[in-house]
Amino acid sequence: MKRNNLFVTKRICSSLYLLPVGQMIADFGRGIKMNETALYVWEQLENDISLNDLLARCNSFFEAENDAEKELVKKDVTELLSLFKDRGMIEGSRNIFRCSCSICQNNGPLPSPEFEDIAIDSIMPGDVIDINFVEPYEKLVVGGLGVLIYGDRNYISSLFDIFSCEDEETSVFRDYMKIAIINIDSFDRNIQDDGYYDETKEIGDVPVSPESKSGNAETFRYESSERDETGIVIIHNNEVTVLEYSNRYILFFNGLDGIQELHLSKDGGEVVVYCTSPNDELKENLFYALRIPFLIYALQKGRVMLHSCSILYNEKLWAFSAPSGTGKSTHCGLWNKLYGTPVINGDLNLIGMENGVPYVYGTPWCGTSGIADTKKYKLGGIVLLKQGPKNRLETLSNEHKILLVQQRLVTSVWDENMLDETLSIVSQIVSDIYVKRYYCTKEDDAATFLNADINRCVP
Repeated sequence: MKRNNLFVTKRICSSLYLLPVGQMIADFGRGIKMNETALYVWEQLENDISLNDLLARCNSFFEAENDAEKELVKKDVTELLSLFKDRGMIEGSRNIFRCSCSICQNNGPLPSPEFEDIAIDSIMPGDVIDINFVEPYEKLVVGGLGVLIYGDRNYISSLFDIFSCEDEETSVFRDYMKIAIINIDSFDRNIQDDGYYDETKEIGDVPVSPESKSGNAETFRYESSERDETGIVIIHNNEVTVLEYSNRYILFFNGLDGIQELHLSKDGGEVVVYCTSPNDELKENLFYALRIPFLIYALQKGRVMLHSCSILYNEKLWAFSAPSGTGKSTHCGLWNKLYGTPVINGDLNLIGMENGVPYVYGTPWCGTSGIADTKKYKLGGIVLLKQGPKNRLETLSNEHKILLVQQRLVTSVWDENMLDETLSIVSQIVSDIYVKRYYCTKEDDAATFLNADINRCVP
């Protein structure tokens, strides 16, 4: 018996929690609040241990001397282990990396990289051959962050159009995300034994050659990765498979036809997508696929994405967050009907801190709502919606604010470091704003009831 290391202990305010990361989040794993007994048992499960040995250690640690005390320890430990197993916290208690996708149903192998000898190493010129792009096709400001896209314009969704920025002096372009889209249908993938390109290649519609050098041109540098390095599967579900390597991630998308592979640097700042020739379906698929690397990059810049519908009220943005189907859009519609508040984003809101103040930044990703905005707004508050027979607001402790908002994020948490980053950002966001849980109906008075409380609580 051994613990599942896809759960980690984290202190939130004064309490200790056992929280999921990686595949356990993808599988909707749930955490638990830890007491002294749970923490001690969890520590003993670091290495494989039998139930009898575990009980012996617990009896010693908790100083259980007589049969009655030992029986009480056994009861507590057995119940705790049952909870651990039910939550997938014990190795083998849950069949992870299995889902309802066609690969799992047919017991097929998970995808492996076709381009495993090509890895992004650096954007700066070096001792290896540089592939130069004289100019990016698209310069965007998304979520307040600079994004440069290299590749055929026909790959780029029109949903990015309003985020286009041609001003090279904009401060966001001092540090930016770089995305290269490669057309594999016209791309000669023959590689010399040393792993470098040996002739002019086609990247999108841009012919590039190892001999081409152009002053200050942006460059992607490719070099051979370790041929014997095996990627570790860290995420697999119906939508995506993620392999982790020493210097990058490789993503495969299930159901997003035309996207062969997406290579992503660990900080999300450098992306190479291998695609078939562009068409309308691929353009849409690529738009959704790029959200994952963008959120990895945004996390490194202190920003997280909250699953929520948002409105502008009293010159501040208010985010209504809830699971799909709860009534986020319905509630926003009530505010629009009664108070004329515009909807800013219908499904996803990117939030970060600037000089101690939480802001919401415009991005094109907005679910099926089709409602998005390019501007930046001060965040007024977050309301965690739940359906109820009558309208009732619940005041939350800071600890519960952090936990509940964290659970509503769509930002990827593939490892413990990402969990630490998101918890730190969320802790700052909720510290001085209005955050309450709201049980409400779908009637007009649900908006008027909440409006009155906001006006009373927020200057």
